[in-house]
Amino acid sequence: MIKQLLLRLQKIKGYLFVYALAIFPNYSYCDLQDYYPFIIKPSASNYGNTGILEIPNARMMKEASLRFNFSSSYPYEFTSLTASPFNWLEATYRYAEIKNRNYSAVAAYSGNQTLKDKGFDIKLRLKEETHSFPALALGFRDIAGTSLFSSEYIVFTKKLNNLDLTFGYGWGVLGKAGSASNPFEILSEAFATRELDVGEGGTFSPKAFFSGKTSYLGGLEYHLWKQGLKLKLEYDTSYPDRTDYPVEVDSRVNFGVDYFASENVNLGLAFERGNQFRLSFRIFGNFLEDTIPKPRPKNVISLDESGKRELSRKKDIFYRSLNRSLRDESIYLQAADYAEDTVSVAISSARFQSFTRPAGRTARIVSALASDEVETINIHSMNGDFEIAKLTIHRKEFDQADKLQGSYTELLNKSNISSNSSKPLYDSAEFTPNVNFPEFNWSMTPAIKHQIGGPEGFYLGQLFWKTDASLKLRRNFVIYSSFGINLYDTFKNFNNPSGSVIPRVRSDIQDYLREGKNNLARLQLQYFSSPKKDLFIRYDAGILEEMFAGLGGELLYRPIDRRYSFGLSLHKVRQRGYEQRFSLKDYSNITGHLGIYADLPYEVSGQLLIGEYLAGDKGFTLDLSRRFKSGFTLGIFASKTNLSAEEFGEGSFDKGFYIAVPTKMFYTDYTSGNISFGLHPLTKDGAALLNQHNALNSLLGDTNEFALTRDWADILD
Repeated sequence: MIKQLLLRLQKIKGYLFVYALAIFPNYSYCDLQDYYPFIIKPSASNYGNTGILEIPNARMMKEASLRFNFSSSYPYEFTSLTASPFNWLEATYRYAEIKNRNYSAVAAYSGNQTLKDKGFDIKLRLKEETHSFPALALGFRDIAGTSLFSSEYIVFTKKLNNLDLTFGYGWGVLGKAGSASNPFEILSEAFATRELDVGEGGTFSPKAFFSGKTSYLGGLEYHLWKQGLKLKLEYDTSYPDRTDYPVEVDSRVNFGVDYFASENVNLGLAFERGNQFRLSFRIFGNFLEDTIPKPRPKNVISLDESGKRELSRKKDIFYRSLNRSLRDESIYLQAADYAEDTVSVAISSARFQSFTRPAGRTARIVSALASDEVETINIHSMNGDFEIAKLTIHRKEFDQADKLQGSYTELLNKSNISSNSSKPLYDSAEFTPNVNFPEFNWSMTPAIKHQIGGPEGFYLGQLFWKTDASLKLRRNFVIYSSFGINLYDTFKNFNNPSGSVIPRVRSDIQDYLREGKNNLARLQLQYFSSPKKDLFIRYDAGILEEMFAGLGGELLYRPIDRRYSFGLSLHKVRQRGYEQRFSLKDYSNITGHLGIYADLPYEVSGQLLIGEYLAGDKGFTLDLSRRFKSGFTLGIFASKTNLSAEEFGEGSFDKGFYIAVPTKMFYTDYTSGNISFGLHPLTKDGAALLNQHNALNSLLGDTNEFALTRDWADILD
């Protein structure tokens, strides 16, 4: 009997398992690749963006990814950085060395330096791969460049088990084989010929896009998951033997192998043109989420009701207890007010990147100390001496959410975000901690300066010791200084004086670097004020940056309940001496801009500056960036002024990009700093902005209701 019962149970168990597979296939499905020790991802082409070798494919990196790629062969060596602000977009900045060409024909100017070229690439995914249809991507290589590698392409990639097949069309350099008729000639005969207006470089030539000779593109990649290898094979349509500086080609079939040493590092070896080996090295990282666990809030033991009532009568003990508990979380009490049913607290913290996380930890401590009669907790968040927002929190709702009996969404619905910046709590609160002014702070760190890609050498740089100091005379009134002491440099090799035809406000960079090795970078007095609600002002005077001194200020209107703000900056400046001490040059100007800032859809922030630049040219600068929930930020900018391409010089117009990676993503504790990297491909005088310390939008641009709501989940962490 028992044996028959067990057999029936086993049958029922089997039926249930099959039934579960039928109803919940997504939960039961598991890819065999998940069990291999190696993670094989889409890898970089020679040029940096995702591809095979010379040929691109339709694969993309995940959003919030960065990839550094170094790829070397003869005669082309590429160093590139690729970023993916969205799942459907890759942007690449590439630095190329062409070893069979000289930088210039004048030996006295560049010696035996080989030619260097900079370029931007854009790749867009038009369609994701499905079971029956391949992934589809469109791309531009060396867009607005010097045409050395200028190409456009449309490619399809389809996965067949362990095989990735790529097929498509190429134009420009990728179309040199001319193996296909141009499908766009159906639309217009203008696509039959390709004419590039390179000029000074950096000029967009949209009329040349997808025009001229067209080639079929094809290649394949085979994944050996168990070994962590990816095999690559392609037909090279770039025809490097048919250029102004041809190289020998014995075969148009390239093949190679990538080895994925870890999730973040892969190595590549390829054999190209039938006679040259290529070595590649890539570092990859995804910064969509902070994957390193951080410490939870310190355990807060709530007082019993008698203890809370005692503190409500002896408020000085309440304030001291609150101050001590907040310091344990590296949160600093600026002011506090204990009323009958409300506790208001002003706080600041340099530990946390979001403002809602310290607000939540403060509310938790207040609730543990305050009597049950207190129904509302007001958290006045501060950045510097600016009160940026007031978070009115329903205490009972917060306590329930903190005990997992509610959610942060329910808490948000019962809370309110407002602002009264002109009347900060510390001006009227019953308790403010004693602060002994003047208050002095300083920091020291090694730092570098460099110039990359000049005719005298690929990299000329300096290692120096940087010291920053601040002296706070009273609230809102601070003296800032920064100076550097040279440790080692290679600036003696500079031999490229500026040939600019407009005032040399930036292009004398070599003189500043060479003569200002030990420099005073900043010595300025700043005063901050908020005379009206949501209106903020900064005044400054002194040595403002390494190249300019002067006086002026900035105004920002940031309505707390809107996704936009407006600013105005104006400075009277005079150029500093090359040694960067206290001497001044003759050149002076008034520079200023109207700023429009907006939080756009898809986590994109936009900034438009309109006005007059340091050299007297007038125009605008557009800046677009995406900030992810982790704090990781990718941004690009471009400027256009009334200077002609000839007056501006090489590059035709100002442009660049920047990246900011929160330092907390590398540590087991919270930090508020960023590892920032920005690149101006060229240092030019046109569209040159004054470098402003404590720019108001950098202090207040992420403090409106939209930003605080975005980070609201942090309030329970």
